Amino acid sequence: MDLGFIADFFNNVQNFFGDIWEFMTTGIYAFFKEALVVITKAIIYSYFQSALFALEIAYTVVQEIVADVGVTQQVQSAYSMIPSDIRGTLSFFNVPQGLSLIFSAIPTRWALKFVPFVGR
Repeated sequence: MDLGFIADFFNNVQNFFGDIWEFMTTGIYAFFKEALVVITKAIIYSYFQSALFALEIAYTVVQEIVADVGVTQQVQSAYSMIPSDIRGTLSFFNVPQGLSLIFSAIPTRWALKFVPFVGR
């Protein structure tokens, strides 16, 4: 009569409790560490998504305010009053693009102050 199945049963029981013991001693740490890594990634991703969304809203608001006030037209009329040879030199050094960036960035930064967690 072969009683090897009894030895196999007790070996399997010993392996089962050994695996449970190993999970309790080292597996829980690894599990919670990986869980916290995933949670931290999700929080960082959602923060950047909300910051980009708020930036888009602030930029749209500033563009509407600048269009309503007429700053763009005033800057263009002042720029067109500059003599053409100086305008050519300024265009060579991309001054008009720089001015448009500056006149867009300053009000956008101001509007971001009203957005929570981004403008501070």
